Amino acid sequence: MFGWLKRIGSAGRDPGATDAGIPLGEDAGSGRDRQKGAPGDAEKFAADSIARGLAAANRGDYVKAADGYRQALELTPDDAGLRVVLGFALIEQKAYAEARGHLNRAILLDPGNAQGFYLLGRMAQEQGDLTGAIENFREALEIAPSMDAIYGSLASAYLLGGHPDSAEKTLVDAIAAFPDSPVLLFELGWYCWTVNDLARAGQCYRDAIRLDPQYHKAHSNLGIVLLKEGHLPQAVDSFERALQIDPANIEARSHLLWALTFFRSGSSDRYQREAQIYGEHVRYKARPYTSWRNQGSRGSQTEGASKDLLKLGFVSGDFRAHPVGYFLEGVLGQLNRSKVELVAYSMNPEDDDLTERLKGYFAAWTGIAGFNDEQAARKIHQDGVDILIDLSGHSAYNRLPVFAWKPAPAQVSWLGYLASTGVPGMDYVLADPVSVPAQFREQFAEKVWHLPETIFCFTPPPEHPKLGQTPLPALRNGYITFGSFQRINKISDETLVLWGRVLEAMPDARFCLRNQDLNGQEARDRMVARLKRCGMQLERTMIEPGVPVREDYLATLGQVDVILDTLPHPGVTTACEALWMGVPTITLAGKTMLGRIGASLLTCVGMTDWVAWSEDDYVALAVKHGSDTEGLARLRAGMRQQVAVTPLFDATVFAPQFEKALLDIWQRRDIVS
Repeated sequence: MFGWLKRIGSAGRDPGATDAGIPLGEDAGSGRDRQKGAPGDAEKFAADSIARGLAAANRGDYVKAADGYRQALELTPDDAGLRVVLGFALIEQKAYAEARGHLNRAILLDPGNAQGFYLLGRMAQEQGDLTGAIENFREALEIAPSMDAIYGSLASAYLLGGHPDSAEKTLVDAIAAFPDSPVLLFELGWYCWTVNDLARAGQCYRDAIRLDPQYHKAHSNLGIVLLKEGHLPQAVDSFERALQIDPANIEARSHLLWALTFFRSGSSDRYQREAQIYGEHVRYKARPYTSWRNQGSRGSQTEGASKDLLKLGFVSGDFRAHPVGYFLEGVLGQLNRSKVELVAYSMNPEDDDLTERLKGYFAAWTGIAGFNDEQAARKIHQDGVDILIDLSGHSAYNRLPVFAWKPAPAQVSWLGYLASTGVPGMDYVLADPVSVPAQFREQFAEKVWHLPETIFCFTPPPEHPKLGQTPLPALRNGYITFGSFQRINKISDETLVLWGRVLEAMPDARFCLRNQDLNGQEARDRMVARLKRCGMQLERTMIEPGVPVREDYLATLGQVDVILDTLPHPGVTTACEALWMGVPTITLAGKTMLGRIGASLLTCVGMTDWVAWSEDDYVALAVKHGSDTEGLARLRAGMRQQVAVTPLFDATVFAPQFEKALLDIWQRRDIVS
């Protein structure tokens, strides 16, 4: 018997959308509202139809499930439980109008049907009606206060509706009433993650695992917390445990791949193996398209060819104030609308000012956070997208499984992820000759397509009084201040040891470590312990909190002379922001695309003398440049003018290069299978 209703998996629930649910009860669809009597042919037909529907639902085929339930309803129209399971199958297809009719009818037949109210709430939340969602979830709880999953859904609606205190109180009160519920602890962990209380989130997930050691979603979410805190080996252990329990957990596999990019030694081979396994899982669940209506000469520039625009589809959860958004904005504005048409598929339902600006560049904008993979792929295929571009890779809000359906004849990975996705059907990854030289191509399941100079084009921040060029701090301080504004999960112990060597080699230097992960005292204490363990001199190290307002954050770069990059995960956005503010970065080139991206950025702006090729070279460069305050002052004074004319900052230079690459990819007929 199909005994569970999946809860809503909103974008805000990742890093670990749960599929815990509320039980329909064994009598759901069992004919309890039918006329009593010996089973006849009609009742047997109804029972067989229900069985087919339940079997299809368990396979995830909600179209066939709904067909089976409808057939049964023709004979048992007053079966409230059957209308509920049909409503669930329809919601999974986003057939909201029909689902609402069946659920309302179920509640009329059985006013005490908690599942019906729950599903009405879930449907309201998916459609953005948070008030309706809250009302229906509360009705469900009045009827069935022991159904722990409803509390999590109610808390989610409160939080998304701007009522965080109500969300927390809902979960805390529920846990007080049901202290042995791992689901409620999981939900409280998700709430704490959302409000950036990592320590409490981690403890909630650990408590959930203590109550249910097989709770694979809790293991996976704990891994995300550990990864953000910088505990990389422990994070990998958590993802591996989640996968031991449920090998088909696609989210945990994606999280594991993301985590592996943070390791320097011996990770490349393992990454490729895990990426291949991920690809096999998403391929198994997909039914790839093999023909497209746009296989002709669209986008061709030859005489007499079709004048149709090349339609580019962009898939991302980061069309917002996020590094991807910052890099994307300038490029979109410079693409030639006589050659290309842009459409967006957004995974994040929350918009901000940058989202609104980005929307203006697209001919069409579709939110796909509520679509399953098949529905998203069908929409993209129906839209006639020529080249589908992934901007997320295995980072948050990604929809990589959609690419396994091959909804577009050409598919490309760009910008948001610097490693192989492993997804079958992802034809190309955009790179440049420095980030992926010829000998590194074997690290990718995709073909590598080189842009001539860089894959990034940073959109400079708008002019602001706080963002003018500032004098070199060392001139007034009398000593060099090195710095890093990277997130904690990028600051490996290897990096700390290397920074310690730099400070040891320059006894008068200082170091400034600033980021928002260090705003809490517990996080600061953990970082202090790591600094001691790795040999950093605390008396010369300043640990500063993050600055939430972007202009204020950029202005703090005026306090630093030189940025010391992290390894093996270099800075991208932070490096570009520093260059714009006149602060150079010393980076160590690694042996992967990600590890070499710092070298790529600096090469593009003509600063190859800031690229190290070994740890000893890194320390030597820090001493060399840090000892030349006059040279640093000259560089700082002219750096913005130097970098502004390069494709890393000038979209009028980068956009034609990007556009040509996509047009050339489209003309490669070997990508069309």
